[in-house]
Amino acid sequence: MIRRSALYSKSVKDSAMLRLTALVTGRVQHVGYRSRVVTMARTLDLKGFVRNLPDGGVLVVAEGDESDLKRFCKAINIEDPLIKVKDIQAQFTEPMGAWDGFYKIAGERETDSRLDTATVFLKELIVVVKDGFKETNSRLSSVDAKLGSIDSKLGTVVTKLDRIAVAQETIAYKIDEARKEIVSEVKGLRCDLFGRMRST
Repeated sequence: MIRRSALYSKSVKDSAMLRLTALVTGRVQHVGYRSRVVTMARTLDLKGFVRNLPDGGVLVVAEGDESDLKRFCKAINIEDPLIKVKDIQAQFTEPMGAWDGFYKIAGERETDSRLDTATVFLKELIVVVKDGFKETNSRLSSVDAKLGSIDSKLGTVVTKLDRIAVAQETIAYKIDEARKEIVSEVKGLRCDLFGRMRST
């Protein structure tokens, strides 16, 4: 939520230079928030600084064109896997022209920009890992569906093989019965033949 003071009542058409003083609260310290603010401010060619406050918030002071400051104020309302801005109290006043660039002010016991760089990489890694898990889950679901289809087809094949086995057993039984019948007839014919040969 962004709250603006009454001094913000200038017309959008009036592109005067202004100073933005913003108190930002939420999960904004030790998560790379200030580095993101610096990058955005420099992109918009704003002048000023960003620094951590003892209460866990962040102070952003920026000077520049009114329209750029409005865009900047919206842009610093960040929410990603590590950063979560809860509130921005913004106040617009006359500029002082005290800065020649935009800076991150570090306190006595703060680490340097390498940690901020590592934080950016960590956020990118978190996003990649989350996307990877989504893709893996999607692929696993696809594999599971294909395995279900194969299992169904295998069930059909097993049923057909069982029918073939029953048919083979039936055919083997009929062949065996026919063989017995043939053997019996041949024996009967032999007996008849031997009987006629003895009588002659």
